[in-house]
Amino acid sequence: MQKLLGYFLGLFGLILYILIAARLIEAFLPSHIALQMIFYAIAGIGWIFPAMWFIRWWYRPKKNK
Repeated sequence: MQKLLGYFLGLFGLILYILIAARLIEAFLPSHIALQMIFYAIAGIGWIFPAMWFIRWWYRPKKNK
């Protein structure tokens, strides 16, 4: 059950992260192509850190009851 929940939470989290990053760049740098590219590069690398925490939770062994 944890794996199935992980799939959906991971997909939802990634979509949410992409939408927030896109909204931020449009709000602050709407016409600066070079700065947008730099921001997207940083945002593309930045999602790795929350994903590492999530994957560790996802693959954690189950506790016996």
